[in-house]
Amino acid sequence: MKKSYLFSILCCSLFLVNLFLLKFFFLPEFFSSYLNDLLCMPVVLGICLFLIRKFSRKEQLKISLFSAFSLAAFYSLYFELYLPEVTQRYTADVVDVLLYFTGAFAFWLVQRKDDPPIISEKKKAA
Repeated sequence: MKKSYLFSILCCSLFLVNLFLLKFFFLPEFFSSYLNDLLCMPVVLGICLFLIRKFSRKEQLKISLFSAFSLAAFYSLYFELYLPEVTQRYTADVVDVLLYFTGAFAFWLVQRKDDPPIISEKKKAA
């Protein structure tokens, strides 16, 4: 199994464990306010990568750093700017934005360690 998939599954597992613990226990602020924001991008990007590879049938495809950061920017705008304006349930937090980008960068780093892309025959001959 590719490292990026394992990393996403690990992040998803930590996310679910954190949600469970938050429901029944009082946890330090990092776990109650920030851990899920850090884990969000690796989970979402792992799902995106899986779907892209399945629909295209190209296992060598990878998510670019630009795409990962674009998704983090979208989440930042939606959850930290838009939703706090329209509902009281959400609050804007700059730390969350940093954690979205940190999670996206971590996923991108892990994904780089996956199997290298296949070199075409033309490139091998050159």
